[in-house]
Amino acid sequence: MNRRTPKHLNSVVVLILLLAGSMGSAANSQGQEQTGASRLTLQQAVERALEYHPSLRVAEAAVDAAAATVGEAKSQWWPRVQLEASATRFELPMLTAPIHAFTPETIPPFDRTLYGGSAMVGFNVFDGGGRTARIGMANAESRGASAEGESTRQALIASVTVSYLRVLSNRGVLEAQEDLITALTAELDRVNRLLAEGTAARVELLRAEAALAAAEADLVAAAANLDVAERSLARLIGASADEAEASRLTPVDLRAAAPGERQRSAYQTMANATNPNLDKARENVKAAESGRKAAIAQWWPRLELMGGWIGYGYPGGLSTEWQLGAKLQYPIFTGGGRSSAVARASARADAARERLLMEELSIQESVDAAVTVVSEIQSRLLAMTRAVEHLTEVARIEQLALDAGAGTQPDYLRAEADLSRARAVLVETRHAEIAARVELARVTGELTQDWLNRAVEINQ
Repeated sequence: MNRRTPKHLNSVVVLILLLAGSMGSAANSQGQEQTGASRLTLQQAVERALEYHPSLRVAEAAVDAAAATVGEAKSQWWPRVQLEASATRFELPMLTAPIHAFTPETIPPFDRTLYGGSAMVGFNVFDGGGRTARIGMANAESRGASAEGESTRQALIASVTVSYLRVLSNRGVLEAQEDLITALTAELDRVNRLLAEGTAARVELLRAEAALAAAEADLVAAAANLDVAERSLARLIGASADEAEASRLTPVDLRAAAPGERQRSAYQTMANATNPNLDKARENVKAAESGRKAAIAQWWPRLELMGGWIGYGYPGGLSTEWQLGAKLQYPIFTGGGRSSAVARASARADAARERLLMEELSIQESVDAAVTVVSEIQSRLLAMTRAVEHLTEVARIEQLALDAGAGTQPDYLRAEADLSRARAVLVETRHAEIAARVELARVTGELTQDWLNRAVEINQ
């Protein structure tokens, strides 16, 4: 982008100070382009953000943790095997093995040093369905974490796209402002010539200088907004400020073959089926229901089978024996612990169902808003396109009339200002249309890199 410094001497110092960074980076970027430096497309910016941004790493870690929780819950279906070994030194001699009969020949020797070892196996035969419920809860939480990860991914794609478009919009506003300053500078030169010839009033010079000063102030604000947008994009994709500079970005537009328009009800149906936030809310309900079943399982008895091999030894010998058994547990009184656990799990399940309803209402509202915004922006884009065409012609006619002596300077200055504002709004509206379509895709749950490639094209 060729950024031109205004010729108005009264403001040139201020403009140089405030725009030095922006214009310097533009010059540096132009030099890089001449040496073959690559540009940054929207798709590349999205890829870099997906590789770099910590929000996605956090979501991936949550998915891994949830998957590990599923494995932990499923491990309860396997028998428990435990090995144990010990060595003990006593003050006085102790029995070296258990006594299984009271006869002289069965009494084991005594020793102060005893060794022990065991291999025990236990298996929970019945626990009232608690294991199954806990596995179901872990599976639901794992699917919910995956849905939340997808939601984070889509939100990041949308954020990068909007940030990228904001840079392009601010660059367009800056260019429109520069075009206005060029026109006003030419008008000031014209008035200076006429004033030197004695054919123009001084009020025309003051009027032109005032219009140019106001335009220069707007240019400073536009440059500052562009700098903020560039730095925001750079942070989002993990790039340097130079890499995210507007002059290195590639203009984009909606493809002619972009995903077609649908009825509002069709968008609602798609959102209900594919929105990841809604999927997460549904999985939260399933997890809460499984948690309630796990709490109810505490009211059932617990049956466990066990067996093992035990060894007893001392420095002079070793004896072993095996064990088999079954254990039935049922707590008669827990001080209301089981009832409270069931009540708590039931309340959580009720809350999860209500949150699901709230999420459904929120998504319906978001879809309605997104569809309305898309429709409104499309209508505004058509209107602004016509407005720019008409205002361009008006400015041309006013300039011709002014040069011919048939027009007035205020009319010409007003026409140029109106044209500059309309051009800036048109650029913003074009990018707003893309952003609105991206937001609608995010709300309906279809925003992916593939969707973005199909919907948005690069303008070389």
